[in-house]
Amino acid sequence: MRLLGWREFRRNSLRGFAAVELACGLIIEDLTVHAKNGRSWVGMPGKPQMQNGRIKEIDGKPQYVNTLKWSSRERGDRFSAEVCGLIEAKYPGALD
Repeated sequence: MRLLGWREFRRNSLRGFAAVELACGLIIEDLTVHAKNGRSWVGMPGKPQMQNGRIKEIDGKPQYVNTLKWSSRERGDRFSAEVCGLIEAKYPGALD
């Protein structure tokens, strides 16, 4: 896997957005990268949930649904660890 881009954006647990290229050539953009309580993880790209032609909100927060997902928690965890490792190697402290 190769890190193609990193855009820092800090809000709550969110630390920024990453783009990666997988060994098979698939490029995934707009991965959300989070960190909290010494743990970091990656969220897959999403799209807003729609309801009656409007973006669905709960407590004033827009709701999203993932457009990609892993077949198992273990695969997702390995992917998160690898992406976070690539970010930390190139941008030390980015996930603090």
